[in-house]
Amino acid sequence: MAERPAQDRTEEATPKHLQEARERGEVAKSMELNSAVILLSAVIFFYFVGETFISRLAVVIKDTYMSLETININPRNLPALIQWIMMRGLGVAGPILTLVLVMALLVNYLQVGVIFAPKAIAPKWERASPINGLKRIFSSKGLAELIKGILKMVLIGTIIYVYLAERVKDYPFLAYMTPMQTIGFLATDLFKIGVYVGIAFMVMAIADYAFQRWEYKRKLRMSKQEVKDESKQSEGSPEVRARIRAMQREMSRNRMMAEVPRATVVVTNPTHVAVALRYGETDGLEAPIVVAKGQRKIAERIKVIAAENGVPIKERPALARALFKSCEVGSAIPDDYYRAVAELLAELFWEEYGAA
Repeated sequence: MAERPAQDRTEEATPKHLQEARERGEVAKSMELNSAVILLSAVIFFYFVGETFISRLAVVIKDTYMSLETININPRNLPALIQWIMMRGLGVAGPILTLVLVMALLVNYLQVGVIFAPKAIAPKWERASPINGLKRIFSSKGLAELIKGILKMVLIGTIIYVYLAERVKDYPFLAYMTPMQTIGFLATDLFKIGVYVGIAFMVMAIADYAFQRWEYKRKLRMSKQEVKDESKQSEGSPEVRARIRAMQREMSRNRMMAEVPRATVVVTNPTHVAVALRYGETDGLEAPIVVAKGQRKIAERIKVIAAENGVPIKERPALARALFKSCEVGSAIPDDYYRAVAELLAELFWEEYGAA
């Protein structure tokens, strides 16, 4: 698929877009950082246990050669001999291999966390295309990797040259040293070169990681239209959202109408506004509450239901308008209207029981 023009991608990637990229295995990661950390970890390992490592390795090599002199090697015992040599070698190299594995996993975790991306390992036929392969090699990313590789070789060569330029004059004296002294001398040089190269690699790796994150964010930028399209996909189209809101209002209205038959009185405007109130000490209500309210058609519907269920309807224009504006359905009336509503309830009580 053709890459979108960079000038159109002016918006930062949304969380959803970043998550989709992560599911495809697209993350900001620097392989240079892995290499630098592993190199420095190995150098530090040899600094602390290098002498023990070399001594154990020497013992393994010596025992192996001595065993070869006394063992009659044949096809029958050759597999067992190879297995014995490998187990001895693994016993020596096991700690450094474990350290390298742990550091590699740790660096990857710190960069990208835990990620499971089946899409990244799924077979893609375009990867097998020689043309696509050549495009990747000669792309800007391929050129950047080539430049990094050249810089690393130049850097390593420069560090080794600068260091050995001062040490090379001592190398003729190696002819007068014992084998262990020679190993120690060379090990010291290798350790220092490893430290210098590791530090240089770490500086390059940090810069590369910063670049990879910048490039990753730039690559995932979105156009304004893409952000709008994603918002529509996440929240639904305006028509669908409007339909949902209409259904919610209808359901709320039906619940409200179901409470009208339980109302104590309906206060009207008389035609434009209707507010249904309920109050009863047996219900445990400390103040009258609004169980339904509405204007025009809804007000008419409230009055019809109230009349059908024998709920008194009283015309109090000022009170009806005030209660409609200041009260929500399900809430108690404000203190300012206690007296007016109390007088209305008293009137209802007198109408019902006074005459009797």
